[in-house]
Amino acid sequence: MDKIITFLGLKGGNDKINHLFAVFLLLSIFLFFSMVYDMLQIHIYRHDSLYYMTDADTYYRFKVATEGRWINYIFFNILTRLSGEMLSIFIVCSFGYFIFTALCQWSKDHYYSLMVSLFFIQFPPLYNAILWPATSAPALAVLLLAVFLQKKLNLFLYFVLFGILFFGTISNYYYLLPLLFLRYFLDHSSQQNVVFFVYKLIPAWAAGFVSGYVVAQVIVYMDFGHFITIAGWRAPHYIHSFHDLGENIQRSVHFLKEHIKLVFSHHWFIILFLFSFAVSITGRRKDILFLPLTLFFLILIVHYAVIVPVGIDIAPRTAISTWIGIFGMSFFIPFVKKWQIYVLVPVIVLLTFTLYLDNHHNLQWYRTITNTYYDRLLSESPNSPAQYKGIILYASDTDIKKRNQLIAKIHHISAGNTLENLDAFGRWVPVAREAGFKTVMNCNGEKGRNVLWHPRENATYICKRVSQMVLAAKNMPNSDLSFYHMIGEYDGKLIVAFNKHWDHR
Repeated sequence: MDKIITFLGLKGGNDKINHLFAVFLLLSIFLFFSMVYDMLQIHIYRHDSLYYMTDADTYYRFKVATEGRWINYIFFNILTRLSGEMLSIFIVCSFGYFIFTALCQWSKDHYYSLMVSLFFIQFPPLYNAILWPATSAPALAVLLLAVFLQKKLNLFLYFVLFGILFFGTISNYYYLLPLLFLRYFLDHSSQQNVVFFVYKLIPAWAAGFVSGYVVAQVIVYMDFGHFITIAGWRAPHYIHSFHDLGENIQRSVHFLKEHIKLVFSHHWFIILFLFSFAVSITGRRKDILFLPLTLFFLILIVHYAVIVPVGIDIAPRTAISTWIGIFGMSFFIPFVKKWQIYVLVPVIVLLTFTLYLDNHHNLQWYRTITNTYYDRLLSESPNSPAQYKGIILYASDTDIKKRNQLIAKIHHISAGNTLENLDAFGRWVPVAREAGFKTVMNCNGEKGRNVLWHPRENATYICKRVSQMVLAAKNMPNSDLSFYHMIGEYDGKLIVAFNKHWDHR
C-alpha cells in the first residue's frame, strides 16, 4: 500500500488519510473492472450495428449516404471481424485515457486525474456507444490519435485534420479536442491567454468542424450525386422560413434541457455539482477561471447549436459532450491543491458509484433480454440455424414489447432512461442473425417485412401462407411450455412465434 501511495504522490501528511484515499482509488478501479465484466457478457448488439450489415456496399448505401461516415466504410471488413467485446473495452479505455491525459496536463496531479477519469468513464453515453462497438471504435481510435499528435502539429492543421477524421466516423467526439489545449493557459499571461482563446483556439476549433463537414459532403456528392441525405428516422426539419428557424431552435433547447435533466436524474447530483464547483473555483486566477468555464459551456451547447439548420432529434446516447461540459466545470482544476483533492475525491467516488449502478443495471437489462431470446432460440430450434434458409418471426411489435416486459419482470430488471428500448421486430433481428440464421423476416397478420438491408421477397404472399400455418397450429392442442412456439417451415425458413403458455422456468 505504501508503494501505491508513493507512486500516486500521496506521500506526506496523515498516513491514515492517505491509505483511505488509496482505498478510494482501488474502489473506483474495481467499479471499472466490474463494468468490463458486464460488457463481456454482451455479444448481441443493436440492430444497425456493422455486424448485421450484409456487406460493405450495403453500409455504403445506407450509412455513408445518410451520415457521411466514410472511414467506417473503409475499415468495414476489418471492424466486422473484430469481436464486439474487445472493441467495447477499447472504446471505454480510449475515452478514459483521453480524459486522464487532458486533465493531467491541467491539474498536474496523477492521482486526481486518474480518479476523475474513472468517474468520467462511467458516463452513460459510453455504455450506449458499446452497443454499436464496430461503429464507435473508429471514433475512439481517432480520439486516441488526437492525444498523441496534440503537440506535433500546427493548431489549425491539427483541428482541420481531426475535423475531417471525426466527420468520417462520429463527429460528437470532435467537440472534446479543446480539452487537450487547456495546458496553454498555465504557462502564459492573462493577455496571452485571451488572445490564444479568442483568436486561435476557438477559430481553429470552428475551422476543423467546417472542414470535416465539407469533406464529408464532397465525398458523398462525388459517389452518390447528392449531398448527405439525413435518414427519415432522425426526423430532419430543414429551414425554409423564419418560423422553421424558430422551431428548430426550440427543438434544440428542448433536447438540451432533457439531456441536462438526465445528467441530474439523481437530484442530489445538483448539490454535489454546486459544492464541487465552489471548491474548484476557489483561489483561481481570473483568466484560468473564466476562459476554461467558457470553453466547457461551449462544449456543452455546441452539439445543440450545430444541428439547428437540420433540426434532427438528438438521442441521449450522442450527448457525451453534454456530460463533459457540465462535470468538466466542477472537476477540471488547474494546479489542483491537496486540500481540494481531499475534499473532492469522496464526492467523485460517490458519483462514480452511483453512475456505476445505473450502467450496471442498464447492461444487465440489455444482456438479459437479448440473451434470453438468443439462448432459447438456439436450444429450441429443431435443427441448426445454418440448415435453414432463414427465419420468420410471427409477432407484432406489441407482442415483442409484452415479451420484453415479461422477461424484465421475471428477472426483476429494468432499463434506465438513457437506453433505447428493444420493443420492435428490427431490434429482435440481431438475435436471429447472431444465432446463425441467414435472413430474418417478420409476419404480423398479412404484413411482412424483411430487415431493412435484406432484399424484399413477396412478403404479402408469404405472410398469408404463414398466417394459415399459424392458425392451424393454434387449433392444435399445445402442452408445450417452451419460450418459442415452433410453427413449422415455409420454403426452407423456420417459422416461430412466442408461446403464450411459456411458464418461464
